Amino acid sequence: MIIHLKEHGLYLGVLALKEVQIDDVRAFLQSLSESLGGVEFQVLNLRLVAGLRHILTSVLVALEAFRHGLNIANTVSMEVLVRASAQRQISRALRQLGVKRGCQDLVLVLMDKDRGRVEETVAKLNEMYAGRLDEGLLEADRSSHIMETYGLSDEMVKAEEAYVESLWDAVKNLVAEKVVLTLVA
Repeated sequence: MIIHLKEHGLYLGVLALKEVQIDDVRAFLQSLSESLGGVEFQVLNLRLVAGLRHILTSVLVALEAFRHGLNIANTVSMEVLVRASAQRQISRALRQLGVKRGCQDLVLVLMDKDRGRVEETVAKLNEMYAGRLDEGLLEADRSSHIMETYGLSDEMVKAEEAYVESLWDAVKNLVAEKVVLTLVA
């Protein structure tokens, strides 16, 4: 999926990958970086991602943080990880949302000003991870685990649920809110 953030002149590619085996995190990230040909990227542990809204909010908040000199990290891609974790410390963000050794579901977020480069990179990743791409995985309900990790109480979720269609939608809204609040906290 490719998304154009017009205000920022940026194109995003968002891909969900299922059951990726990682034996060496550093080697995995280095290999991925070499394969992506200069397109900025971030890889997140899908287990703690509250859908596409969470990704988009994290990217937009990271870009705003850089625009206003409020960034925590030195790169936009790392800032996306920090903001997505609703943390203000890189080490905590990496522990929470970073990739780890073992088999896991992942979200790849690609960022570039050139739509063609993002499209080419998405096509290349489709080849590299044939059979592992699963768009539905991004929106699969992970409410209970995410509520615990992001400190969402039953009361908070119930209050939000009154305004949306499901518990999962309420959780996604509340996580997005926590991400936005990292700009002011």
